[in-house]
Amino acid sequence: MKKKHFFLFSTSLFFLAIMNAEPQSSQRLPDTTTLLLSYVENDAELKNLILAAKKSALSYQSAKIDTGFDVTLSSGSVTLQVNDDGTKLTAKPSVKMSLPQASNLSVTAQTNFSSESSNTSLSNTSVAVGIDIISSAVISNKLTKLNAERTVTEAQRKIEKRAIAAEKEFYTALKNLLSSINTIMTKRQTLYEDSIDFEAIKVQGYSESSSTYRQAELKVISDQHEIDSAIHSFKYDCVVFYKNCGYDLEIDDKADLMSFVPSGIDEVEPADILKFDKALYTEIENANWTYYINSMERSSKKNYGLSASAGYTFDNSITNSDSIDAGLSGTFGGLTVGAGISLPVKSSQSSISPAYTLSASLNPNAFRKNSITKKQNVLTEEQELLAIQTAESAYETKLVEFQQKLDTLLWEKKTVEENISMYGDLEKDMAQLYQQGYINETDYLSAKNNLNSSIIKKISNLIDLIIYNDDVISNFVSEN
Repeated sequence: MKKKHFFLFSTSLFFLAIMNAEPQSSQRLPDTTTLLLSYVENDAELKNLILAAKKSALSYQSAKIDTGFDVTLSSGSVTLQVNDDGTKLTAKPSVKMSLPQASNLSVTAQTNFSSESSNTSLSNTSVAVGIDIISSAVISNKLTKLNAERTVTEAQRKIEKRAIAAEKEFYTALKNLLSSINTIMTKRQTLYEDSIDFEAIKVQGYSESSSTYRQAELKVISDQHEIDSAIHSFKYDCVVFYKNCGYDLEIDDKADLMSFVPSGIDEVEPADILKFDKALYTEIENANWTYYINSMERSSKKNYGLSASAGYTFDNSITNSDSIDAGLSGTFGGLTVGAGISLPVKSSQSSISPAYTLSASLNPNAFRKNSITKKQNVLTEEQELLAIQTAESAYETKLVEFQQKLDTLLWEKKTVEENISMYGDLEKDMAQLYQQGYINETDYLSAKNNLNSSIIKKISNLIDLIIYNDDVISNFVSEN
């Protein structure tokens, strides 16, 4: 499946004001989408990865220059002599053009230049063409370019993964705020229950000095203290959360706590891991790439080679005439041999023979090292193939893991929806009873608190699904 990363921004379901009736905050707070964008944009690690990606792109441009058409101009060694007889200037200028991608094709022109007094001469002027018949140069150049491209690709993928990680961090922090609210609600439920017990003790006529009365009263006081402490911690976490999103938050002690939780958590469609391309699973893709690029590199390191050259030399000092030159050189293991011939074209001499050149060198240890390298390459290839198998096995395990996790999240979603429906009906009934005077306020607040706690769990479940999708996406790389 062609996969593009997308931020799982939300737009519709609003947080309800589920605390006891308190004045609303006068601040206009950004919604979840705005905060998420700001959080990601201000991520220092992401900024650094973007800069690294730009550097990788420049390196790739440099690699393309190195493997493309090249021209080198040289003056050679320039000698200037000044004496009583005059001034003598000598030089050996040259020009070389090469195209590495075309079997290391090269064209070289050079000459010996001499200028003395009013005499100027050129000697050993030559034009030569060289090309590899059997060589690893083409593959080596391709490897250079592929590795540079890979560096750019990996830099871009790091940006994508960090963006996903930043989004996950954002929603995790938001979920922690909800968890703090749920903790406060749990403590408030305890307060309601202990308050009901305390009121019952009052009705039973216990004196204020009795141990039963005092213990019940201390429970209520302790419950309230724990709630106040939890609210204080929650407010601090809110300030830190908004600060990380680039927003300075000021909290009014009388403000509704829920008003500081951003709105806009949308219900997302769970990502189906089976629809993602198996080949793009990060471990599998990396293992396959490693095997591919290393196989190419191993094939490029041949222990044999053959190259040819041809050219034309004007006034060749060897043949004392213009000459057509040709050469052939080859390597096999530690053996290197070369042969060349210069055929005279014209000469002032009545007859002249061609000039031959021969060369040879031998390094016995090179044969032994080549044999060892070959064995090492076989073992390395086996390791790389094993790494591919291991990655595929990890993929199958990950499938089971994510499918089980999704089943749990969907079960939790169904359960919390059922609880919201049940507690919603109960809250409506208790509200009517409270209005009719059949129950006291504490009983009604207890029912309302249970409903609000279920709503918080519902919102937390929505966030869990967003985080789940981020986790799934982060296990795959984008297509090149």
